[in-house]
Amino acid sequence: MNTLFDATTPEITDDALKEISSYDAEHIGGGVVRLSKAVTVPKFMFPWIDAEAKLSHEQRWTYETDENGVTYALNEDLNKFDLEQVKLVPTRVLDPVTPSTPLTNVEVLKYWENMIYKCVIRYVDFFPMVLGTLWWRNRGHILRYEEGNFLGVHNDNDTNFRTTNGQKYIPQGQAASRQTLAVLLYLNDGVESAEQLDGTNYTGGEMHFPYLDINFQGKTGDVLIFPANFYGTHGVNTVTAGERYTYLEFFSQGSPQPEVMINVVEPEDIDSWCPPHWLNNIYDDYAKYVKYVEKGTDRATTDRTNPVYQNRTLEGEQGLKQAYDHRDVVDINLKRGHETVL
Repeated sequence: MNTLFDATTPEITDDALKEISSYDAEHIGGGVVRLSKAVTVPKFMFPWIDAEAKLSHEQRWTYETDENGVTYALNEDLNKFDLEQVKLVPTRVLDPVTPSTPLTNVEVLKYWENMIYKCVIRYVDFFPMVLGTLWWRNRGHILRYEEGNFLGVHNDNDTNFRTTNGQKYIPQGQAASRQTLAVLLYLNDGVESAEQLDGTNYTGGEMHFPYLDINFQGKTGDVLIFPANFYGTHGVNTVTAGERYTYLEFFSQGSPQPEVMINVVEPEDIDSWCPPHWLNNIYDDYAKYVKYVEKGTDRATTDRTNPVYQNRTLEGEQGLKQAYDHRDVVDINLKRGHETVL
């Protein structure tokens, strides 16, 4: 295994369980959860990010000409932009770890990943049934917004498929369609007014969730986790002054499908920072957490909407061979809706 790209998740020890339970976490609506100041962001990262962002932006785009002779730009997902749009979108450091990345910065990025993983464990406890949809992840990349940059309203599992006038327009890359959760780490502060600007923060740049009536302004170290589906539709308002820095990654589900650019590997086989790789421990790690926070409580196997407590079968050839008794599932479903609510 290449230790530079080591994609193993952190060990969830008793100390880690205690740490996760201490996070200042709030559900602000519609599946959007804020974990306040959960992560440390060293200031020495920013000059490196600025240099990498400039280089990445120059290398990100390829240029083609349409049937009318108009030049357009394609990004890494083969999404099409006109040349004016290219000036307004944030720059992205899509491969923040390479052999030339300073090792101190690599350690910071690995720390961010470990903290994000633990924040996701905490998120799952708000909505436990999301657990079965977290099969694999793409580690994060960095976004840098300058004054005037924004991100249009979209959702993170929309691949821009459509059929119109009898013609299907099928995206070449469909990995986004598998995305379940988006995780955004704020690397610097958003502030309310120009008087608060000090060279390290920014105004504007709020996360806008139009279906949820949420406008969120993040602070350094905040982690924002939200559904990647249509309900979590969002955009980033125009940055009106300063620079906005964030770190973004996705958790996804589904089997590999190379013909639509979905390739998932084992964590030990990864050969760069961002490719999709399996989350082999997340079910067991969350099971540890939920049993830790409910220690001493009396839980029957099916009396909570939580896959850890539900008596569910296992899938696949090996799962089908294992013994299973469904009687308690039947009993709890017969009772559902008939209990007296006080």
